[in-house]
Amino acid sequence: MDKLDYLLLSELLKDARMPFSTIAKKIGVSPQTIISHYERMKKKGVIARCILSIDPSKLGYQGKVFLMITNSPSHSKSATLESLRKIENVIVITEIIGSFDILAIALVTDLNSIIKLVSAVKGLDSVQQVEVSLVEETDLPVTPNFAKVYSKRSYELATT
Repeated sequence: MDKLDYLLLSELLKDARMPFSTIAKKIGVSPQTIISHYERMKKKGVIARCILSIDPSKLGYQGKVFLMITNSPSHSKSATLESLRKIENVIVITEIIGSFDILAIALVTDLNSIIKLVSAVKGLDSVQQVEVSLVEETDLPVTPNFAKVYSKRSYELATT
């Protein structure tokens, strides 16, 4: 990646809907240069995808549940990960290092949805133990500070 790539990322992280022509004016290059750098970063996987960020509370979700899962020693983690992908409202699944093997995050609407979710996870043969934490906030996938942090870092990389 070069300086222009980092500057482009910095601008897109501030406002992903900013027109390429506006970014080009800010950086001092042509819109076609911005487009070619953008397409190159997409092709290389630097820009993985463009997603829509919504407020889950507007869809009736009341919070999110963090499920800290200990995998059964007699089953593979990949089996647990695959089974978790099939459970409704689970939106994040990742292996972790520490007291637990897997972290899953799910959106919940009410107490019944929490009970149903935890029962489904505990019912998996590959799960030995589950600990649950409930967070009332529904912000996803990250806080608004996420874009600021990455934008700042991209700008720093472009100017050093």
